[in-house]
Amino acid sequence: MRFLVLLALLMMTPWARADLVFAPRYEYIRGQEDELANRLILKGKLNSNLGPFGIFIEGFGDFEGNEDQAYIRRSPSKGYLQEAYLEFKLDSFYVRVGRQAIRWSEMWSLPSLDVWSGRRWARLFFDPFQDQLTHPTGASFSYARETWSLDLVGIGDVAESTYPIPAPEPVEEKNTSFGGRLKMDVKGFGLSLVSAQILNRNHYGFTANYAFETAVPKFEYGYVDDTTLPDTIKSDRSFGTVGMDLFLGNWVVLPQVTAYEVNTLTGTQTQVSYYVSAQWNPNRHDVFFQLYQNDTTKDLFVNGSYGYNWTDYFTSTIFAQSYQGKDGGLYDMYEEITGGYVVGLRLEFTGSLPF
Repeated sequence: MRFLVLLALLMMTPWARADLVFAPRYEYIRGQEDELANRLILKGKLNSNLGPFGIFIEGFGDFEGNEDQAYIRRSPSKGYLQEAYLEFKLDSFYVRVGRQAIRWSEMWSLPSLDVWSGRRWARLFFDPFQDQLTHPTGASFSYARETWSLDLVGIGDVAESTYPIPAPEPVEEKNTSFGGRLKMDVKGFGLSLVSAQILNRNHYGFTANYAFETAVPKFEYGYVDDTTLPDTIKSDRSFGTVGMDLFLGNWVVLPQVTAYEVNTLTGTQTQVSYYVSAQWNPNRHDVFFQLYQNDTTKDLFVNGSYGYNWTDYFTSTIFAQSYQGKDGGLYDMYEEITGGYVVGLRLEFTGSLPF
């Protein structure tokens, strides 16, 4: 603790470089029948460097006026720490210690090789994507050369995932987790191999992509062996995802298809999900569309928004979302909470202070 305080004080010296970003936003969200959110979110980020040392802190405070809905979403008015880590960089390698984002997947839906991130499922999909994620606390090491890089991770506290009422709260598990990733560039192909032991689950995976001028096709395969399951349920499962990043003028389109196994008491079921997002962002306009569908469970999520950047410091956004599900699953809970659809208004301010 004394070391953290000392380093923080060093970052305030005249020799250090630092940026402080403050981004408050107001959101009003209404469902088919009820108000779902009337909240102020105060978000901040500090990034400071002194020679090879750095410190990064990011978080937000949520002040919700609708206490009943905050209770259902298990999202009381409080502060949420996203990241807080110390960093040491020297040429081709760096070390980070603390709460940090570790994302080893380029895909946008689950399952994926984004094995270290948790999700704030309890808050539905009202927040921007980066605020939907939670991150682990531990140490990471990275070493990079021209055509390859190696990442090693040791985690003391895994990322937490939360769910809305009436879903049961997850049982907190404590155990050291660790993993590694090897990335390679082979004749233009971006390849990676992933291995991780997280609590009592073993994860293995492989990714590949190739960058054309306006398109980046991607493939991801993962295998999970969950030793926590009883003997009556098959412990291992796998998934495969094919996707593409398309850059078409001012449009960015991200389609993907995932096939994956789900193990139950009655056997193994293969499910298929589809995801696509499209963003058009010319000048001060920002149009965004998002769709997720699972053919097997009949889960469906549709999101559309339009934002206008009035100045470099103020953006207003209107958005609408639709949730559908069945049989008591997560999306069925979402549909019950929202009535099936929501509309919302977001007013966001952004300011930075270099010092």
